[in-house]
Amino acid sequence: MKKIILALIAAFSLGTAGCGTLEAQISQNSDTSLEVSRAIQIFRDVLTGTAGLYVDTVDVRNITTLGINAMLSRLDPYTNYMPEVEKEDFDFMTTGEYAGIGAYIQQVDSIVYVSYPMPGSPAEKAGLLPGDAFLEVDGKDMIPSTAAKISNTLKGPVGTQVNVKIRRNGESDTRTFIITRGNVTVDQVVYRGIFGDRIGFIRLSSFTSKSADDVRRAYQELTKDGPLKSLILDLRSNGGGVLDGAIDILGMFLPKGTEVLTTKGKLPQTTQSYKTTREPVSTTLPLAVLINGGSASASEILSGTLQDLDRAVLVGSKSFGKGLVQTTRPVSYDGLLKVTISRYYIPSGRSIQQLDYSHRNPDGSVGAVPDSLTKVYHTKNGRPVRDGGGIRPDREVKDEVLSAPVYSMLGEGEIFMYARLLAKDKPKPASLKEINITDEEFDAFLKFLEDRKFEYGKMSLKALEQLKELADFEGYEERSKAAFEALQKELTPDLRKDVQKDKEQIKSLLRAALAVYYFGMEGQFAVNLESDRSIEEAVRILSTPAEYKSILSGDKK
Repeated sequence: MKKIILALIAAFSLGTAGCGTLEAQISQNSDTSLEVSRAIQIFRDVLTGTAGLYVDTVDVRNITTLGINAMLSRLDPYTNYMPEVEKEDFDFMTTGEYAGIGAYIQQVDSIVYVSYPMPGSPAEKAGLLPGDAFLEVDGKDMIPSTAAKISNTLKGPVGTQVNVKIRRNGESDTRTFIITRGNVTVDQVVYRGIFGDRIGFIRLSSFTSKSADDVRRAYQELTKDGPLKSLILDLRSNGGGVLDGAIDILGMFLPKGTEVLTTKGKLPQTTQSYKTTREPVSTTLPLAVLINGGSASASEILSGTLQDLDRAVLVGSKSFGKGLVQTTRPVSYDGLLKVTISRYYIPSGRSIQQLDYSHRNPDGSVGAVPDSLTKVYHTKNGRPVRDGGGIRPDREVKDEVLSAPVYSMLGEGEIFMYARLLAKDKPKPASLKEINITDEEFDAFLKFLEDRKFEYGKMSLKALEQLKELADFEGYEERSKAAFEALQKELTPDLRKDVQKDKEQIKSLLRAALAVYYFGMEGQFAVNLESDRSIEEAVRILSTPAEYKSILSGDKK
């Protein structure tokens, strides 16, 4: 036990090879050096005393990880410690690669299903199909199970085999597959296509070390039958990732050597500028970039830089507002420290950081930068843009908000399950346009939900119950009884009544889920994009050259 504790203290103090430079920098500040030494001693004493004296067995590694991350959370949400067991997930986030079978999975209740095997993956080559339910993996029962458990079990060294027993959609007998694990690379371009008159479309899901290559490959595919007239880059709900990925994609559309970003930190090596280094594919192709509240970090670097240089029109809603840069540092026993080292500034000179973590409220909460305190900067053409609070689009399109029933249908897998049922009996259509959900099938879906005792809207009723208890405690039980009964009646979910306004949206979501069975993930995205208001606006602007030029020039006419 003592050896484990000392090892963890070593990790806590970042006592790894290569730390000499950092330790030297800390030692230059005697006050900081003293505080670090004091903190290490206190941590050592507390952990040793707790592990030795606590009445029950202490999971030292677990409480140490929790304790370190609780400490780091007081800095910002992006600075954290990852023990060795979490490094694989982090590596996947930065590279888009992992060793496994290559299948997207979906958990519904306590059963995990294949939602889609990746093209060319071991799962696809072995014959797994959308809707297959996992029963056993390597002889171990997987019902009940979770998506995380199945995922961890299916991963393993390249070249090793995993034995999977499934029940296929619509079949009573089981099937067994022996799948050889491989190196799976996830294409970060989840959809590419052409709208209208040669308007290309590329949707990027995240930024990895290979995302720029994915975008270039997608661009080449879109131009193989001729040049594009314009291009839409969809960065909505793209939470970012590797900074270099954004720089490389910027290099596709800006002259080589263009300065696109500067970072400023406490240490000299964290303050630097970044320039594009690759030959562009086009510096004149009209561009539109789609963003929303889920677009963050590298997505904001890419979209904000194109806005500042008047290289693209931004469409959608305000981005998340993450203007901080992190790096990783190895710590003892193969762990990683991910730490914020600088703030970044896009070409106009602005930072788009939304929350000020350096000035917390007395209760520990963090406030957003108010609009009254933001500063005005200017793009290359002199258009006014503001810092703080994310990237604001040039043309705002409000996000479509899911109602509580629809949100729950998606989150709990009800859409997935009903599409699975429909796929059993529907023959493969010749095209996406032939995938339809009839009114009868929609009504059957509602019956399906009722039979499964589908629930939603619990938060309002829970809050009402808490309010009722408070009213009773304060002596308002009799006078408020009728009001509470009336309000409870209004807040009690009525599925068939509540979803009527969402009928067409639900039909579209069912169509998209069904399209996976016939046309893969690309089919699902294609259906989802059919009634996309942000895409419609981007296509309209790109199809109107005068308006496109007017927006970028700052002409208010």
